[in-house]
Amino acid sequence: MRLVERDKELAAMGNMLDACAAGHGGVAWVSGPVASGKTALLRAFGQRAAETGALLLRATAAGAAHDQPLGVLRQLLLGADLPGADADRAARLLNLVAAAAPVRGAEGTVPAEVAINVFPRLCGILLAQARKRPVVIVVDDVHHADAHSLECVLYLTRRLDVSRMLVVLGESSSFPSKDPRFRTELLRRPNCRPLRLDLLPWRGVTEMIAAGQEGWRARPLVSDFHRLSGGSPLLLRALLEDYHASDRARSAELVPGEAFEQAITACLYRSDAATRGTAWALAVLGPRATHPELADVLDTGPEPVGRSLTALTEMGLLSCGWFRHEAGRAAVLRSMEPAHRARLEARAARVLYEHGEPPAALARHLIVAEPIDEPWALPTLLAAAEEALADDETGLALDCLRVAHDACSDEARTLAIRSALLRTGWRVSPSAAVQYLPGLTAAALAGRLDSRDARALVGYLLWFGQVGTAVDVLDAVDKHGGSAADGEEPRELGFLRLWAAYSYPGLSGLPARAAGGPAGRRDLTPAQSAQQQAVSLLDGALDRGSGGDVVLRAERLLRDTRLDDRTLPAVTAALAALIFADALDRAGSWCDALLKEATERRAPMWQSIFAGAKALVEIRLGGLAAAEESAHTALTLVSPEEWGAAIATPVAALLYAKTAMGRLDEAAAHLSIPVPDAAFHSPGGLLYLWARGHFYLAAGRPYAALDDFRSCGDLMSGWDRDLPALVPWRTDAAQAYLALGDHRRARALAEEQLARDGAGRSWTRGVSLRVLAAVAEPGRRPRLLGEAVEILRERGHRLELARAMDALARAHRDLGDEGRARTLARKAQQLMRESGAEPPAYETAAADAGASLPLAGRQWSPGTGWQPVELSDAELRVATLAARGHTNRQIAGKLFITVSTVEQHLTRVYRKLDVQRRTDLAPKLRLDVGGPGDSDGGGNGAARDRLRAV
Repeated sequence: MRLVERDKELAAMGNMLDACAAGHGGVAWVSGPVASGKTALLRAFGQRAAETGALLLRATAAGAAHDQPLGVLRQLLLGADLPGADADRAARLLNLVAAAAPVRGAEGTVPAEVAINVFPRLCGILLAQARKRPVVIVVDDVHHADAHSLECVLYLTRRLDVSRMLVVLGESSSFPSKDPRFRTELLRRPNCRPLRLDLLPWRGVTEMIAAGQEGWRARPLVSDFHRLSGGSPLLLRALLEDYHASDRARSAELVPGEAFEQAITACLYRSDAATRGTAWALAVLGPRATHPELADVLDTGPEPVGRSLTALTEMGLLSCGWFRHEAGRAAVLRSMEPAHRARLEARAARVLYEHGEPPAALARHLIVAEPIDEPWALPTLLAAAEEALADDETGLALDCLRVAHDACSDEARTLAIRSALLRTGWRVSPSAAVQYLPGLTAAALAGRLDSRDARALVGYLLWFGQVGTAVDVLDAVDKHGGSAADGEEPRELGFLRLWAAYSYPGLSGLPARAAGGPAGRRDLTPAQSAQQQAVSLLDGALDRGSGGDVVLRAERLLRDTRLDDRTLPAVTAALAALIFADALDRAGSWCDALLKEATERRAPMWQSIFAGAKALVEIRLGGLAAAEESAHTALTLVSPEEWGAAIATPVAALLYAKTAMGRLDEAAAHLSIPVPDAAFHSPGGLLYLWARGHFYLAAGRPYAALDDFRSCGDLMSGWDRDLPALVPWRTDAAQAYLALGDHRRARALAEEQLARDGAGRSWTRGVSLRVLAAVAEPGRRPRLLGEAVEILRERGHRLELARAMDALARAHRDLGDEGRARTLARKAQQLMRESGAEPPAYETAAADAGASLPLAGRQWSPGTGWQPVELSDAELRVATLAARGHTNRQIAGKLFITVSTVEQHLTRVYRKLDVQRRTDLAPKLRLDVGGPGDSDGGGNGAARDRLRAV
């Protein structure tokens, strides 16, 4: 057996074996820390001795019964291959000693009659065997041996000078010596050779790794292996096992795993109780633990602590007084029984409190400790929770508050703790924090909740759509009064009422505007809170559009307000003001900055809110891919259930983005996300209806789209907030009427929207001009669309700009200006590609001077009749022109695309409609087909295209 890391020691013991065979017996004293490879070395030497023909007698003192005299000798003699007579005599002698044990002298001493009458006869059996052949006695863990066995070994070693007997004793240096006399007397004998096993040096680690089957792959990681194992063969083997078993076998990273944890646990339980207890106490106290603190936790003196730390270092577990890797500390903590750890954590908390440690240090122990009935425990947990929340350690704050809640018996303090749990938990998981709402609400309505906590409660009730309850709580706070001074409470209550009115104008029953109206709040004073300023800004943005004062004041508020639970509504309101004021670049920058801050402060709910706001900004800017990513982030960081009634906003952003990108199947999947009824009494519900309406319009369901757009108008009128900055529902409804071919109503709505926009240059005016151009005379279209393009380029709405440019290109084409049309079309297509959008079918119809192109193909199926076949908008346009008899080159010229693109579209159309040739397209598309000359997108040929009823 080859033992690479201990070849030197094995060779020395081999030399002693050779001397023994020549008649010069001796003693080999092998000592080393736990996990130094001592046992493996003794096993390998025993196998080598047996191969030479020597009589091998082997025992492990750790396995012998400590309370049984001559337990080690019993293992040696009864387990050896002795002749029958010798074996019987040895058994009788051992039984004699066992029978005499109850009358032996003081513990640790051997009765004289045993030493005189038994030891010589037992040793005589072994010495007699040594005259026939070499005898090798191997005793491992001799520090655990009983006193009788140790005395017998001493008796034997005094007679080894001229015998062929070799005694090999293995001792763990990590254990304190129980019999110093035995060790001293043995080591001073001239035929005793001590062998010290230390931790492997860097070179030994290299050799051990190289000896493995896959060692060369790990060779670049020798430094990591040496650092984490400390040179302990046991830990090194465990690390190698983890390394080769992991999926990172060819990685440059070494990650301790299950084998390493098991090896750490083995080291602990092979150590003495004092060393094991010190390891546990050190793991519990942490890296800043001092020797006095360790000694107090263990209720012992500094010297035993020092010896145990030295033993742990010699094992390879510690370096400079701390674990070599966090995995080592975790393994030590997991090696404890839960009840024992709870007691040890409680002991550590008491000791650290006596040593004057701060609340944060104590709280980490109080969280996992058994209950501590001390007057300082509860205040310590609450102080630690406050500090943790200030440092954005939300998890620690929640743990402290939960333990404090369970330990508190005072009702008023319990309610305060529940309020803190709600406030803190909402940052991470609102649905988990909602469990505290009923109890806090009942206390607030009864006037038992602190006024400040009651005001904070209102915001959470609004988040989950419990508007009526929120108003009742506000009334209760008004009724019972509070402790706020200097008018702070009335101002706060006023803001909360306004915020409820803005959040749920359809449910709150509160006036959406202050008594002074918008003009009365136009001048913001320093005395106003951030919340009041935010409401005033939001009102101004909705009423006055893109006024510069709104943008400046919103940015000033965002700069001067620190983000926290209390100011979050004000911050989001300021962001909304920037969006409604069309300051999209500034809103996007603030969204990015706030999202970064929320990420750094580990607040998933905050991250989701700002990601949702960024999605709305990107939609208006025309960055559909970025909007989709932001909305997806908002719905992934926290689940839809966490969003409460606000879920409508991120779902609307995702639904609209995927619709505009032409991914209708994916968009339809998001319609299954539940949206609470309360959401449809809020601005978020308007956005959801608006996005769903555009989805229906793109999916060829204009009546359903019209219903949603009309619902937006009815809600806004009922709220007395029919403001285009929220949702320009008239323009959207006009596009639905265009898809239905009702140009009169489309024109009326577009003109009404323009009249409400006034002479300003808002983005809604640009969209209204584009829609109005679709029903105007061909000669008027370029002027209307040209103004729309200028406005949308100025406002930065790239997607709407692309649509307006596309319509302008078609208008110039209809007037015969092919060169200008082609230039504009290329620009429009470039903007479309940048936005990631596909022109929807209803826009093609609107741009075609009143022509109604088919919205989808149809296919006959027995039993179901005509069924729609899903063609993309681009496929539909190409298929329609091909059915009219245009060549691929002509189609490419009319649509401003390449011939190759036309061929690709036709290939997909043939497959979807199950046709083989162009002449089969017209029946599938249900077209009345004229000749190529009257199918140029305008005039009578285009007017003859109609969807037939089945």
